[in-house]
Amino acid sequence: MTQGELETIPLQLERAMSDLEERIMEDIVRKIEINGFSGAASDWQISRTIQLGKSEEDIKQWIKETLGVTDKELDNIFSERVYSEYYGHEKAYVLSGMQQIPYERNTELKQMVAAIAEQTKDTFKNMTASMGFITVNRSGKKSPSTLTDFYRETLDNAMMDIHSGAFDYNTVLKRTVDMMTKSGVRWIDYKTGYHSRIEVAARRSVMTGFRQIQGKINEQVARELKTDYYEVTYHAGARPTHQLWQGRVWSYGQLQSVCGLGTVTGLHGANCYHDYNAFIPGVSVRTYTDEQLEKMMTDENTLREYNGKEYTTYTALQQQRKMERAMRKSRQDINLLQKGNADEETVINAKAKYQGQMQTYTDFSNKMKLPQQMNRVYNDGLKGRFLPTKTEQKKIESNIVNAAGKRIIRVDRTSIRGIPNSITQKEGKKGGIDRNYYGADGRQTKQISNNNHGNPKQHLYGEHGEHAHDYIYGEDGKLKERPMRELTMQERKENEDIL
Repeated sequence: MTQGELETIPLQLERAMSDLEERIMEDIVRKIEINGFSGAASDWQISRTIQLGKSEEDIKQWIKETLGVTDKELDNIFSERVYSEYYGHEKAYVLSGMQQIPYERNTELKQMVAAIAEQTKDTFKNMTASMGFITVNRSGKKSPSTLTDFYRETLDNAMMDIHSGAFDYNTVLKRTVDMMTKSGVRWIDYKTGYHSRIEVAARRSVMTGFRQIQGKINEQVARELKTDYYEVTYHAGARPTHQLWQGRVWSYGQLQSVCGLGTVTGLHGANCYHDYNAFIPGVSVRTYTDEQLEKMMTDENTLREYNGKEYTTYTALQQQRKMERAMRKSRQDINLLQKGNADEETVINAKAKYQGQMQTYTDFSNKMKLPQQMNRVYNDGLKGRFLPTKTEQKKIESNIVNAAGKRIIRVDRTSIRGIPNSITQKEGKKGGIDRNYYGADGRQTKQISNNNHGNPKQHLYGEHGEHAHDYIYGEDGKLKERPMRELTMQERKENEDIL
């Protein structure tokens, strides 16, 4: 079985877990929207217990539905897929003048398959019973939180921030969505603290079971063909430690001592897509000669440069996976922001970010001579429009980017309140430029100007009169003063495109 074929095995299971994750996150967003626009914080307190109880019941039903899907798919994997894998060795028997035992009569193997199938189903049940999120406190410390605790704390904090006026609805929604999609719903082992996203845990679980069966079949075939030798498969982009032994022939003892068979980091270990097939010296023909392998490895380890950084095929593939994960997060962000009725600018910004990620991914893949694998991104099962519409694209193109890569919104006039965490730019009739910075609460925090406003005596800063104004507010929330100062080195760097 090739790497590509192996990678398709857990796809439906990953999709089912992604659907469950999205249902949970959408439910949190929906409750923030409903309660965030209600009359007062007291409304949330009154209905809080009922709403959290309803969510708990909903999650139980969603888990039940998900397990129904995963059980059906596991039955398919441990029957059809195993059956196909078993008879994939038929050619080796024909070349040796032997006949393979029909699968139906291979009692020992069938018993092993049945046991692993049930064990994997139990793992999925345990996994869905131990889900949560990973939260990060202000000091940067990460800690696991059960679904129940996360629901309660997230919604309590959101309602307090919105109804107290500390933050607007849009800011709270963005913050919550970002927190959820950074973590993702996770399977958490509360005894050890180990955790992983539920779709990753699902893939690892089914692949562990399938690889055990695959190894059992391989060794049974070799035993029946009376050989102790195996050819390890080759695939592009293998990790450096696996490049040393892939594509070559080894005895079973060497599979363990050289290739690390039976270890987490070795052959058939975690995230390994190599296989080992029975090889009969004098009868079997190797897939690749040593010379061919050396040439392929030289090509793969030849460095290619992108944006000042050099990559081998292996490190380029790792970067590709990182980009794909980032795009999946962006798609979740867009979906949840839209479900929560975030303001137009927030959604457009999220779509523009995703569009940029896709363009970078395409460019990087082409430069590295790697096939694009967007199916890894689209397997999230999300439906909707994630790229900007024509109207949204025009708005994006009307905006600009500063030297630090931050989006700047062009405006005709300056306002003391704006989109939270945004930057606007107003161009004067005589050519001067003012950039206005807004904080998380939407209030202006500072202004950076690249000129002296035609008043050189009052703006004795910089080479050309460039300066900054800090906005200071009183306890009543009203602007108290806006003192002028020199630009910091960081501010100069970020705005060097207008200085």
